[in-house]
Amino acid sequence: MIRRTQRTFAVTACLVSFVSLATGDAAAAEPEKGGAALAPSDPAAAQALFYEARTLMQKGRWAEACPKLEESLRLDHGIGTAYNLADCHEHVGKLATAWSGFLDVAAQSKAAGQAQREKVARERAQKLEPRLPKLVVDVRTAPPGLTVERDGVALGSAAFGTAIPVDPGSHKVVATAPGRVPFETTIDAKESRTARVVVSDLPLAPAPAVAAVPPAPTPAAPVTKPALEPASTTMTTSATNLHATAFPEPEIERGGTQRTIGWVTLGAGVAGLAAGGYFGLRSLDKRNASRDSCNGDLCNAAGVELRDDAIRAGNTATIASVAGGAAVVGGLVLVLTAPKDARRGSLPGSTRIGRLEARPEVGPFGAGVTLGGTLP
Repeated sequence: MIRRTQRTFAVTACLVSFVSLATGDAAAAEPEKGGAALAPSDPAAAQALFYEARTLMQKGRWAEACPKLEESLRLDHGIGTAYNLADCHEHVGKLATAWSGFLDVAAQSKAAGQAQREKVARERAQKLEPRLPKLVVDVRTAPPGLTVERDGVALGSAAFGTAIPVDPGSHKVVATAPGRVPFETTIDAKESRTARVVVSDLPLAPAPAVAAVPPAPTPAAPVTKPALEPASTTMTTSATNLHATAFPEPEIERGGTQRTIGWVTLGAGVAGLAAGGYFGLRSLDKRNASRDSCNGDLCNAAGVELRDDAIRAGNTATIASVAGGAAVVGGLVLVLTAPKDARRGSLPGSTRIGRLEARPEVGPFGAGVTLGGTLP
């Protein structure tokens, strides 16, 4: 009878322990003696958060309950709180996080000598294993300084090629190495499936463009000015010394425009003279033709008309001859007086223009200007 009573008490105690773990009451949330609990920082706040989270979990509001359990666990670590947080993570779809949480609770329960809690936590973890998504990161070649990260967490080389449980959803894998082009990809992990990411040899990064440096300018050779002789007391000596030591000025052909205009004017004058001669001959011809129709100064109508034509042709010939002659004279003057080299020596008191020289003359009977020189 006594044995039966003890056995019933033992079963009842185990059942109470299981129910306390599953419902997460206040006693279960406190750190157990002998466990791996951290030193409490704010037990009262942790207790309040735990109770509020349990209320949300009973209403099915798991997404709101998980952050409160995380904060409660941070403020005051307890095995019961850790178990309820793992349960919450399973309900929101974080399977790998929940699986890892249950295994951690089992390890803490074993260390605390709580076999029943250890058993329950391990059973929950075992049920999740078939549903776990897994991700394998294969590294074919590892250049010096290679770093591989999954969701911002660095993976050690021992993890390469190992199927690691991950939560369902998108995961980002980044591989970097000094002097190499980074590798980056995003993969979607699904329940009960294994995804694989292959990191092949990272290509060399292109060398940075170097801005071309312009060549240094070559210093200009110093210009040595010719030494000038001391200036003399007279202007003539100073000018002579300057021209003797300085570079000679270039020979410049002057008067080209004037000479061209002279030739054109001369040509127009010759044309005018030719026109004058033509109309002069025409006037004579008309006057000779009018003699058959005139008797002295008495002419019939035909004679009057011929004599009028002769007069008009004569006037035209006169005008053309005078204009042509003037143009010929002006053209000759322009051509002959066009300057060519004004630096050549001239006679004292004379003025040189081109190859002509104008020199004033004064005599007992008068004064004048004498032109001399050569035609161009």
